[in-house]
Amino acid sequence: MAEEKLPHLTEAHIRKLASGPSFERGETYYRDGAVLEPIRQAMELRAQCEGSDYEPYQVTATLAKGGIAETSCTCPYDHGGICKHTVALLLTYVHRPQTFHSIPPLATLLAGRSQEELIALISEMIKREPELLSLVELSVTAEQARQGEPLDVTAFRRQARRALRHESPHAVEKELRSLRDVATRLIKAGDWLNAGAIYHTVLDETVRGYDDMLREMDEDGDISILIDEFALGLSQCLKKSKADAETRRAWLEALLEAELTDIEMGGIDLAPSAREAVLEHANDEEWAWIEERLSTAISKSRDWGREALARFLATGQKRHGRAGKAATPNLKKTRTAKH
Repeated sequence: MAEEKLPHLTEAHIRKLASGPSFERGETYYRDGAVLEPIRQAMELRAQCEGSDYEPYQVTATLAKGGIAETSCTCPYDHGGICKHTVALLLTYVHRPQTFHSIPPLATLLAGRSQEELIALISEMIKREPELLSLVELSVTAEQARQGEPLDVTAFRRQARRALRHESPHAVEKELRSLRDVATRLIKAGDWLNAGAIYHTVLDETVRGYDDMLREMDEDGDISILIDEFALGLSQCLKKSKADAETRRAWLEALLEAELTDIEMGGIDLAPSAREAVLEHANDEEWAWIEERLSTAISKSRDWGREALARFLATGQKRHGRAGKAATPNLKKTRTAKH
């Protein structure tokens, strides 16, 4: 098979993707030989790049006809444009393409291998990188779900907890995204119920685990954005799946808890989609116990939190035709605050 034609890449392409300071620093990294063991596999470039951490960063760039389709780096940079490590990788490709070790696509490398050989290869990979075992476990679990078997969420709960123990926000995001991607694949296969089981599990764990330390780490809000994606995904599954009453209640409780946690934290937009999901998808019977939970929370809250809860309650009462049927707290003396 003829190899796909590689695009013509120039420094101008790279400059358009990076800020001025990032390009300059990346150029210095390139000249200093910070890019290690560069590899090209079809249209994907990969390398390690030395940086401020003890361990080198893992850098990837995917080429396309128009230039560069996608990039990623394990560094925490998130200030607009590609990072300096990605700049260094791309400059190496532009000026020293011969330094890239070219290997065939993975499908070509593995074609013709027996099942025993593939199992042995995967086993060896897991010995070197034990964290890959969770990827295998999640893949098997998702495959069982696609075969119509009920999904066991134990592995997903375990990985969500492990993700929150990482010391860098990028590592937390990376593991949480892998869980989200499994749910996305199930949705594409039309399995809304099992996708909802994943979203519910991960939303529950991430809301519980979003403590002060994680909040401080999440300076740019990227982790909370992912948590909101879980809430939004669960909302869609509530709408599309034929979940039974017990499952619906569990899902709604997780969404309600996400909103209550956000209010308790002072309104940080932890998962804004959760509030709307509860208001949109709860039926009259479900709203009855939700209303009771909100009333109890209001009685225990003060100041802005009490006011935010009361607004939530009033909105739900209006949607369910219950306006004025439950006691509404006197908020005249409460202090207002920005949500």
